Amino acid sequence: MLNRIAPLFAACVIASAGTAQIAHEGFPSGWGTDWSPEVDYVVTEALDWPAIQAADSVTDLYKEAPWRFGMERNVNLNLSNSGSWSVEGDERVWRLGVHCPEGVNVSFYLDAFDLAKGGALYVWKADRTAYLGAFTEANEKPWGGFAIGLLEGDSVVMELHEPLSASGLSHLSIGQIIHGYRSLMAHPDAPSPGTAALGPFGNSGACNVNVNCPEGADWQTEKKAVALIASGGFASCTGALINNVESDGTPYFLTANHCLGTPSNWVFYFNHESTTCSGSTGPTNQSISGASLKANNSGSDVALVELSSTPPASYDVHYAGWDATGVTPSSAVGIHHPSGDVKKICFQDNAPTSSTASGAAVWWIDDWELGVTEPGSSGSPLFDQNHRIVGQLFGGAAACSGTVNNGAYDYYGKFDVSWDAGSSASTRLIDWLDPNGTGTLVLDGYPAADPTVGCTDASACNYSATATTDDGNCLYNDVCGVCGGDGSACTGCTDENACNFDPAASVDDGSCALEGGAFTLTLLTDNYPSETTWEVLDADGQVWVEGGPYSGAQTTFIETFCLSPGCYTFSVFDSYGDGLQYNGVVGNYTLAGPDGVLVASMVSGGNFGNQADHEVCSTSPGVEGCTDPTACNFDEAATDDDGSCIAETSVYLDADSDGVGAGPALSSCTHSGSEFVLLDGDCDDNNASIYPGAPGTMEGLDNDCNGSIEGDEAAEAVCPGDLNNDGTVAMSDFLIFLGDFGCSGTCVGDMNGDQTTSTADMLVLLGLFGTSCF
Repeated sequence: MLNRIAPLFAACVIASAGTAQIAHEGFPSGWGTDWSPEVDYVVTEALDWPAIQAADSVTDLYKEAPWRFGMERNVNLNLSNSGSWSVEGDERVWRLGVHCPEGVNVSFYLDAFDLAKGGALYVWKADRTAYLGAFTEANEKPWGGFAIGLLEGDSVVMELHEPLSASGLSHLSIGQIIHGYRSLMAHPDAPSPGTAALGPFGNSGACNVNVNCPEGADWQTEKKAVALIASGGFASCTGALINNVESDGTPYFLTANHCLGTPSNWVFYFNHESTTCSGSTGPTNQSISGASLKANNSGSDVALVELSSTPPASYDVHYAGWDATGVTPSSAVGIHHPSGDVKKICFQDNAPTSSTASGAAVWWIDDWELGVTEPGSSGSPLFDQNHRIVGQLFGGAAACSGTVNNGAYDYYGKFDVSWDAGSSASTRLIDWLDPNGTGTLVLDGYPAADPTVGCTDASACNYSATATTDDGNCLYNDVCGVCGGDGSACTGCTDENACNFDPAASVDDGSCALEGGAFTLTLLTDNYPSETTWEVLDADGQVWVEGGPYSGAQTTFIETFCLSPGCYTFSVFDSYGDGLQYNGVVGNYTLAGPDGVLVASMVSGGNFGNQADHEVCSTSPGVEGCTDPTACNFDEAATDDDGSCIAETSVYLDADSDGVGAGPALSSCTHSGSEFVLLDGDCDDNNASIYPGAPGTMEGLDNDCNGSIEGDEAAEAVCPGDLNNDGTVAMSDFLIFLGDFGCSGTCVGDMNGDQTTSTADMLVLLGLFGTSCF
């Protein structure tokens, strides 16, 4: 429930940005000045403390359960129904304030995040002391949503900037507000409130050991791989970046299968640790929003995801090494985020044992010699004595008992079992961590821990000033400015005529498919979405496009892809062998061609076993446009005339804007505008009163362009008898008259306009005799 309150003015002080997620250049309006914009606020419902404490007192005891730090408020707030717009310079700006009563932090999940080019989103604290952003179209995710990390405090403002030239092209919707409360409550075994500061997500038991205590001195490289996973209001799990045989910095991230929900909604916080041994707070300004699932398996409780963005060089992350041999370690170390706290470390001085738990193959830790794990530690890596990952935390009973641990056990899913479990890439690690099948079973971390080994190229974005030996793994900014990126952050097809046109792309990658057509797959999962995958094979058996497995039960997924002209095999797979149905819950799928006609659909009931195959064909669609080669807008690429042809005509320059032109005939294809007209024949195109059919102006001008001055074109005589134009009607004029007497037609002595020089004109002359014309 939300309440709306009257506009407030936010207090303004000099402040700096808190760049959670990968942000881009920019800052909110008036940042660093004393200007305070007017903001409309919504207010979330109050915290129900008795209910919160009752629930947390139970779930806090189980590390398989996520550690909750905030209440998730489901909302529907968008650019149309909430906040307010204003025009500021050449931008439209939308602002919405959110107030969470008694909250200690606020974060969001946007279920729609699609910004116009040039748009930017910021989230800032109401006291104007910190902000997140700018988030731009480069932050957009394939799934359309975007998780925004937290800002401390109970009130924040979301601010969207949109260029006036792109008004209305941004789509933004807040689906969830996370009303953070955890730092108001201590863990049952933590020091009492007032004796120690509490972290933004929570606080762990007093027997935990900070990773930067002296005991962790030998693990300062490996700690850089470990990150906390936040999902909505839960600091749900821990995991670690993991190296692959190519040592290419692909951001694969290892965690536990039981942590899985919707990785696209997760926020990964790196370097959330205290700089001291006794501190209990750490930064939250180095994070990545969202990931995609690559593989998972309950047989070893493993999950591998790929982060949506490569952590930038400024995060100084490490990709941990691993051992897939299954050889029993002589000792073990765990690095984790217990109860959402800053990074901790625990030590097992003797060898773990191979065992099973809940049907999964695990390494069994009898008890920890130093430190412990807690809820929120799930998915964290277990390292062997060689600093290589051999498992990830599944569960256990270990916990703090005051300032010491309770001596109970923990168990970790075995990495060697995760390595090649199952029959496909979706169930095992080998396909991702050794994609070329080199047979490697032991791999060290990347970059190398030795500070003298690293990238020695000063032009690389991961250049190491301490390295004297190059490790061959230099990374460079791609065309999108992403360190080590593959250009996918901003590249794609920029041709609007292609079926795979990407409106978010700013750099064309040459992938435009101008022939063929766009196909749309609509897939509804059953209750076991991780079993479902699909692919499209061309006539040569090559995979053209593929998808799955999925993570949302009874969830509809829509995917669009292009197929060049030709015929293909579209296949849907179920790894269990019961199709898209089980125990009465049935999924569905349809594949539609460019014209919207269904070309494939699921069998009735959904039980297609392990595989369903469909033959589909793609033809080159017609290109609409003007097909008349004589038309001004002839389109050589057009195959289907759309009726838009504009015929070529002759036009004339109309310099005096009287509607009639003059000069040579010109083509309307190349000459257009109000200065060109269809009529010609103007004998004086510099005088707007002269054109064919124009009325006379009685100025002695040929106004109608007929070659003679007649009727109302003739000028009125001011002094008709002054035939020699000397300003006086005198004898000299009389003599001229006599010389013209009897003239017929255009006559000098015609003073009454009857086309003759006669006695009537003489009477006019005599009447004016002696008159001065000035």
